[in-house]
Amino acid sequence: MNTIFEEIRRLETAREKGEVSEFEYAVAKSRLLSTVEEATVLPPTKAEPEPQEEVVATPNPVGLVLIGMACAVLMTILGAQLIGDFTIAFTVVACIFAAIVVTAFRRLEG
Repeated sequence: MNTIFEEIRRLETAREKGEVSEFEYAVAKSRLLSTVEEATVLPPTKAEPEPQEEVVATPNPVGLVLIGMACAVLMTILGAQLIGDFTIAFTVVACIFAAIVVTAFRRLEG
């Protein structure tokens, strides 16, 4: 009798570690308990589906580029109004935009 309980404890430990599924645990436990005459053996139940990994949505690179370009145009127009020279404003905004693009691609690489 103690051997059966030790085997059930071993199965429970394996189930807690994830080595044995709920269904496999129930089947093995039922098989062990069926060897004991006084034990009531319930049929194994279907195990709940294991939770799947959470899917993380990644932004579309084309959309990010379009948003970045729209921001660059807006910054160029505002900078030209403040500085008074469109060429200088465009140069500054192009440098900032290039730095952002380089940083974004480095993050995508790893």
